Amino acid sequence: MKKWFWMIFPMARQKSGILMLSAQRMLNIKSYKTVWVMGHKIREAMAYRDAAYTLAGLIEMDDTYFGSSKPGKRGRGAAGKKSVVVAVETKDNKAGFATMQQVEHLSGEEIFTQMRDHLLGDCVVRTDGWCSYGILNSTEGEHRPVVVGSGKHAVKLLPWVHTLIANVKGNIRGVYHGVSSKHLGRYLAEFCYRLNRRFWEFQLFDRLLTACLHCSTVTFAELKA
Repeated sequence: MKKWFWMIFPMARQKSGILMLSAQRMLNIKSYKTVWVMGHKIREAMAYRDAAYTLAGLIEMDDTYFGSSKPGKRGRGAAGKKSVVVAVETKDNKAGFATMQQVEHLSGEEIFTQMRDHLLGDCVVRTDGWCSYGILNSTEGEHRPVVVGSGKHAVKLLPWVHTLIANVKGNIRGVYHGVSSKHLGRYLAEFCYRLNRRFWEFQLFDRLLTACLHCSTVTFAELKA
């Protein structure tokens, strides 16, 4: 139990998270597999807890791609990369809660699922002019597409969602040096979990410990399947 305590603490309180090799040395655990599984169990609890959160008000939404650099097309349609839909609240020119969801295809149907599960029905969603976001016109909320053309003005028109994307990519490169697409969703959940609770810093450990106690665990066999 003591090792779990010291594992949960940095994953909850440390802004960048912790590399599992560092956790292995810190906790003096002989098997890397053991600490690797511990990390994913905690991320599973983070994802479970954040699944209950819904975003409201004015929301920026955009998509991004994760994966190693490869020659060929960049951005939408790039080969060998995983698509992620990102949404973040904007409140008084500040970022509120956020969600990042990995999707198989950047289609209107999958974007609609993202909208239905994570955003309140009466929210206002700002996106770029990508055709798949047109599905949001059929929802209860209001869709305000902002055509950004080549993308040069996207950062100014959708600032918070691009800041979030840049931060999580920098975090993955700097701490984990890349993650597999199979487990990408849990790493995104870890980032969003800390971000969404950044104003309750001194409660983070207790909240995450409670989440771990109430979440159905994930097994090594499931992680490797």
